[in-house]
Amino acid sequence: MTSHQIPEFFINAFYESKFKDNFFVIKVGGKVIENTKHLDNLLSNIRELTHKGIKVLLVYGGGRAMDEEAKKRGVEVKKVEGRRVTDAAAMQIMRHVVAGDLSLSVASAMARVKLEGISLNAVPVDWMNVAMRSKKPVDYGYVGDVLSVHARPINRLFRFTNFVVCACLATAEDGTILNINADTVATQLAIGVQAHKLMFLSDVDGVIIHDKVAAIITDKQIDELIADGTATGGMRVKLENCKAALRAGVRRIHLLSGLREDALKKEIYESFGPGTMLFTESERKSYENELETQKLIEGRK
Repeated sequence: MTSHQIPEFFINAFYESKFKDNFFVIKVGGKVIENTKHLDNLLSNIRELTHKGIKVLLVYGGGRAMDEEAKKRGVEVKKVEGRRVTDAAAMQIMRHVVAGDLSLSVASAMARVKLEGISLNAVPVDWMNVAMRSKKPVDYGYVGDVLSVHARPINRLFRFTNFVVCACLATAEDGTILNINADTVATQLAIGVQAHKLMFLSDVDGVIIHDKVAAIITDKQIDELIADGTATGGMRVKLENCKAALRAGVRRIHLLSGLREDALKKEIYESFGPGTMLFTESERKSYENELETQKLIEGRK
């Protein structure tokens, strides 16, 4: 049977049942959010998801734009082991760039692609409990850690919309504005709402193993990749975060490049997307069943 022989209502019913009431959390990197073409393409893909009834929470940062603005102002960019030190000067830049310019760019893009939703320049106060990171052994300045996530106010907002976007700024109990790593914000929110998918869109295609993008990785394989030294540095940290999210109840995680046209749509709607999918070993059978159905729809049988 080919895709042309499958009734249209069956195809629609398949995706409707697969994604109905799903909650996706997507983290997008600066190279995507700062580029009009890539941002419009991403939000167009998200618009299609929301029309399928999927709820999408988009979290973004803006490291490269901040670095460029710091250079213009003559402010030194300080990092310790790849982590940004957000002193008073850096926080002023972050307010201007991330909560200001980029937030307005996202709102503008939403209008261009006709994506209905809510654009926020920080994580709502009642969504997370955050605290300033300890000054020892390293003083990171106005950098925060997520202590807990409250699903109820998040779900309450999503009763009225299928799309919310926010920057990676959050507010401590005393009102202090803090910078929190966007990967961390997205991961913790995904765990808090038990998201069906957690997606990381950056400028790389996924997890590279032996010079090739790995199509799928299970939580068990994550341990193996770390143990044999394949995953090191930043990739090791990202995979460890992915493992924690999977074991905390997030069903699927996707790592892909947001610089590729329609990368998000292809990752969702094609049996073999352009990025890397991660799930627990216990999810493998469920994935294989979905894969067979999807191949049938694509006319590959």
